[in-house]
Amino acid sequence: MLTIRSRRDLSLLLEKQMTAASTRSAPSPGIDEDIEGRAALKTYLLEAHGRMRSDPMAALQEVAGERGITVSATDDPGLFALQLGELMLWIDTADARVFRLYSVGSAKDVDRIHELLVAGTGLLECVWLPPTTLEKLAHHDSAKMVLFSLRHDRRPLRRTPDDQGIDSVTLRFWGPRAKETLSRLRDSEVLPGATSVNSVRLRVGDEERYTLAEVFHNGKITAIGTSFTELERVVRFLLDDHEDRTVALEKARATPRRLAVPVKWTVDDLGYAVGRMFGGAEPFRLWGLAEQTGPETFRVRAVDLDVGRSAVFELDRQGATLELGPRTPASVAVRFVSALQYHVHAETQSDALAPEPLLQLALPVSSDRAGFRETSGLAEVGRAVLAEACSLLVRGQQNLTVQNLVEGTHGVEQGTEALHNLAHRVMSEAAAYEWRAWIKPVLSPEGRTSWRFVDALPIDASARLRELGRLNRAAQQLVARLAGTGLAKWLQLSLFSPEAMVTALAENDG
Repeated sequence: MLTIRSRRDLSLLLEKQMTAASTRSAPSPGIDEDIEGRAALKTYLLEAHGRMRSDPMAALQEVAGERGITVSATDDPGLFALQLGELMLWIDTADARVFRLYSVGSAKDVDRIHELLVAGTGLLECVWLPPTTLEKLAHHDSAKMVLFSLRHDRRPLRRTPDDQGIDSVTLRFWGPRAKETLSRLRDSEVLPGATSVNSVRLRVGDEERYTLAEVFHNGKITAIGTSFTELERVVRFLLDDHEDRTVALEKARATPRRLAVPVKWTVDDLGYAVGRMFGGAEPFRLWGLAEQTGPETFRVRAVDLDVGRSAVFELDRQGATLELGPRTPASVAVRFVSALQYHVHAETQSDALAPEPLLQLALPVSSDRAGFRETSGLAEVGRAVLAEACSLLVRGQQNLTVQNLVEGTHGVEQGTEALHNLAHRVMSEAAAYEWRAWIKPVLSPEGRTSWRFVDALPIDASARLRELGRLNRAAQQLVARLAGTGLAKWLQLSLFSPEAMVTALAENDG
């Protein structure tokens, strides 16, 4: 194996590995073959945030080191080698926004490393590729779609099976006319509203120099062939499309304005679906405490569990609107709309998925985007403050103060004493009752109270989501109690000061 000291060394190694993988199976590279499980090249597109962009070496060492992965520099600035046991990976950070993670290891092992890097930190996330982007890959003469896969599942958002429609679809279709077959499948209405593409495989190049690549919606690309250059063409198209969409969304966010998403709902109970969307579990991975504002209208300030940043969602029978927070990346909107396509209706569309100027279809900013006011009831305060506490936990911050909670919901300039008092009351109730297993009050020598999460979230992605789900259910119980709708309404507020119910830790305690 070549010693990798530069991007040129890496490209030579990767092309050599692609060629070897494509010729192991006689008599031909076989476009109907399962390239996923072979020793093919795996490329993962990762969007970087915060200090991962400004100081990638230090940030990678911190994130990877906690997971037992070593990070070392090469002679090429921005190219780093990662190692876990005998498994080698390389990450190219030349593009400050989107990193490329490469490996030629087995798919199972490399997927696990990829999961470890994106779980447990808001600094790296998958580049989510909408179905429309995947279908556009075969847009020029030298590229031909030879496979598409569908994964559509409405079951997580439904109380009962749909007797008249489609509950779930799992399909992989191979054929030299795959793109035409997909169009005919849609026109025939055999699978109404359930044809969102999850991955496509395409062949790019000529007979001598080609790449056979399968591109998945989470930014993973598995490739064999004889030309790393042709693979780079595919990656470049994806990155340009992603860049156009992200820049447009960031301009809309800076205005700020809300994005409208018309939805053809295929759920029997919208309230149940909203609860599942924002309960912190798969497939949406959004954590929030929804408030019902009308017969079938809901509002929720939710945290995206990939990046630990919040957005305000409003949902009704016509669809959804969302307003990104000032530090919330555009990817949150893209992934939300894509999830609606995969789990509600494939024809769901929004400016969030179009690399076009967005403001002509955007709605005015909502009047109560901060989350709560000085005159708000404690239940309303709880929905905002508990979501912000979850946001901090997801980003790895275990210490909570009134200041950082209110700063997250309102901004520093709006952090009045009354807002601080409301946030303090909610957190005191949480520490004394529903969240007492997760947080403890901390008393400073000056007598100020803050709070500390007892444990960091698990690194394992499944265990992490389970823990966040338990935290969400406990938060719902707290908000119901504060609103007077809990089973024990006499416990709407504590009879004693909630601080008297638990023993505070000293500020210097571990």
